[in-house]
Amino acid sequence: MNWSIAQLDAFVTTVTEGSFSAAARKLGKAQSRVSTAVANLEIDLGVTLFDRSGKVLS
Repeated sequence: MNWSIAQLDAFVTTVTEGSFSAAARKLGKAQSRVSTAVANLEIDLGVTLFDRSGKVLS
């Protein structure tokens, strides 16, 4: 596994803040950078951490 502290920080902040955008604001990074860090963490771990299928409308 080649995960980094930055990837873990992006993941934890995304969970606690509730979205990639909110995590990016909190971390002072671009949303795409946070999303990419988490996506790379998922690849490194071989698991899906977030469902990216989109919002469910009711």
